[in-house]
Amino acid sequence: KKKPSGNTMKYAMTIQNVIDLYFHRKVPKYRDRFDKAFTIFVCNLKGGGSKTVSTASLSHAFRAHPQLLFEDLRILSIDFDPQASLTMFLSHENSVGLVENTAAQAMLQNVSREELLSDFIVPSIIPGVDVIPASIDDAFLAEGWKGLCEEHLPGKNIHAVLKENIIDKLQYDYDFIFLDSGPHLDAFLKNCIGAADLMLTPLPPATVDFHSSLKFVASLPALIDSIEMDGHTCNLIGNIGFMSKILNKPDHKICHSQAKEVFGADMLDMVLPRLDGFERCGETFDTVISANPATYDGSIEALKNAKSAAEDFAKAVFDRIEFIRTNGGM
Repeated sequence: KKKPSGNTMKYAMTIQNVIDLYFHRKVPKYRDRFDKAFTIFVCNLKGGGSKTVSTASLSHAFRAHPQLLFEDLRILSIDFDPQASLTMFLSHENSVGLVENTAAQAMLQNVSREELLSDFIVPSIIPGVDVIPASIDDAFLAEGWKGLCEEHLPGKNIHAVLKENIIDKLQYDYDFIFLDSGPHLDAFLKNCIGAADLMLTPLPPATVDFHSSLKFVASLPALIDSIEMDGHTCNLIGNIGFMSKILNKPDHKICHSQAKEVFGADMLDMVLPRLDGFERCGETFDTVISANPATYDGSIEALKNAKSAAEDFAKAVFDRIEFIRTNGGM
């Protein structure tokens, strides 16, 4: 299909068209190098630290980044936040009212791989990026998790449910699985840590938020120890920090330097800046990647900048994971 562009005609190609061209040329895909899904948990106990925006942007950018199209990445995002913000960004029809087929229910019911694929996983607006939704009722499940596990999943470790009941069943269906939980130290957060290969911690530079974030990072080893003392071995390779909501201001630069002191080599140089586009896109239930410039209610330039920032950030995360996996990590 062609469309006019000035005096010439350009091909209007979908993501799938480009992937098909690479396939036709026999360019190897990501799954030819790594056959199992790599699980990433974006986590910070500070509410509003841009966990969900980061996860949604990464999910879409991994799939749609021009330099990653040949990898044909299959992405699954699993939402455990009862507020269902990630579900809203990726598949807003499933974020309203009572949703019965949520990630929490899938864990508890121990459904088969076939049921997960047919009844629980829903597509996002970008083909190749799927989501398992969350619902407000999930909060009650998290609260009584131990008792529910004893009743419905006797003999199973309460921190291993996500890994064994969802992720292990889908490990050959996806290349990357992103996890998003609420800002609560609950059963879901512990299950996410227990299932993740890598953690990403967004660090907002506002003084109070930054302080809370560093307190969370300091408490992580004890949290992981408590999960392992309960009998579940974590497979975490590491925790990568990155600055979110950052502006070109002296105090924000100081925070970035301090974060580098804390994280050392585990700090990403690439940041997720505070841009109007990220906030605006939420109004139309889009990410900066999926938003349509023709219907975007704001400056097209602002959307372009935010999209570019999200893509650059996603590529930096992808490159870091590639480095980790190629050098003896998962």
